[in-house]
Parts: sequence; structure tokens; C-alpha cells
Amino acid sequence: MANPFSVERLRNLGSSLRTSAAPRLRSAWEWIRASARNAVITALAVALVGGVVPVLLTHLLTPTEPECPGAGCDGKSPQTHGCAADAVTFEPQQDNPVRLHLRYSKHCGVVWARVLQAKAGDAVTQRVDGGSAQSAVVEYGQDRFTDMSVVEESFSVNACAVPSTQESRTWDKYCIKATDKSAWSE
Repeated sequence: MANPFSVERLRNLGSSLRTSAAPRLRSAWEWIRASARNAVITALAVALVGGVVPVLLTHLLTPTEPECPGAGCDGKSPQTHGCAADAVTFEPQQDNPVRLHLRYSKHCGVVWARVLQAKAGDAVTQRVDGGSAQSAVVEYGQDRFTDMSVVEESFSVNACAVPSTQESRTWDKYCIKATDKSAWSE
């Protein structure tokens, strides 16, 4: 009986495997390379579409906030949005215990209230008839202003200074009213 593991038999077996399996292995290897290349291209396309499309859709479908000057100024600071630059002031000179005044920027179409001689804890408020209202509390120092409220070309606005209840004051709540026709000064 011949040895099944003889050197000659193993050489013949290896030779026959090389000649019969090689084309199949080459074919399988080419398929794997092509599939890997396709997988990479597909992954890149998915990543690009998955990352860019949602951002574009969010940007396109999100309603834009109104600009300031204009409706976008409502509730924002007059100083950080440049509306204080052209503002005019309405300030009654008599019996104004805290120098409460209103500021109006025609360019921005807004008003805000400001108090100049208050104490920490005092509040300043303003309300546009038919519009928004804003308020602020003096945190330190003596002055404070409210955020802006948008007004139409013709408007009426009320502003009040409200004393803190933390210490006694020589004045009570003090209010003023102004319109677009009031005596605004620069």
C-alpha cells in the first residue's frame, strides 16, 4: 500500500490545487476588492448625504428671525443692537424723583425706558399701547434701562419707576406717558 503522505503525492496534490483553485481565488479576490471599493463609495455618499442634507434642510425650513432694526428688536438691548445711537429722549423735568425717561429710536422703530437716579432693587418698566412690555431691576449703581419694544409710526407708551420695598423711599411709583408727538429731545 502506497503512503498517502508521500512527498510525490503531496507535490501532485499542491500542483492540482494551484491550477484548479487559482482562477476561482483570483475571481473571489477581485469580487472582494470591487465590493470593498463600492462599500467605501457608498459609505462616503451616505455620510455626505446624512451630514449635509439635514443641515441644509434645517437652514431652509427654519423660519428666519426678524431683523433689527425692525420687529427683530423687540426684547433686545438698545446698546448691543445699535439703536441708542440715534435715539431721542422724553424726560419730564418737574417732580421726576429718579430721572425716569423714555428713549425712542426712529431708525430702529423702538422705545425703551431708563432710570438714572435709582437705587439697587428699584424697577423700571415700559409698556407700548397695543404692543409689548419690558421691565428691568437696578442691580447695582443708579441707572438701568429696559429692553426695547417695537412701535409703529404712531404710538403711545407708558413708563414707570417702582421703588424697592427693601428700604424706605421719599417717592412712590412714578409713571410718565409719551407718544410719537411728545417733545422728544436729542
